[in-house]
Amino acid sequence: MDEIAALAAAASGYTILDAENFSTAVMDGYWLVKYYSPTCPWSRRFAPTWEKVYQDLEDRLAANGVFFAEVDCKANRAVCDAANIDGYPTVVFYNQGANKGEVPGGQSYEALVAFAQSI
Repeated sequence: MDEIAALAAAASGYTILDAENFSTAVMDGYWLVKYYSPTCPWSRRFAPTWEKVYQDLEDRLAANGVFFAEVDCKANRAVCDAANIDGYPTVVFYNQGANKGEVPGGQSYEALVAFAQSI
């Protein structure tokens, strides 16, 4: 992803993370990062839920420095290994670059919304 595309994605509140932009992107603010594999049936099943959470909350949360992102673990294995991802999909919370662990109940719309609104 080139620098202009990365800036545009960050401005929108949703970012596609990879090995090149991961460490700098999550350094500022609060991040909910979905780790997934495009070949995983559970990841594909979770995608509409994740998209709905983002769409329902993006305007409120971006104003408070809360951002949504995703990492394709098939294409970015090193990023996922560094985050100790052992299954898909997994949603992890980052606070100013620090991995604070998996979001409890992270595949449920209700749990994700409640967690995101508590940040």
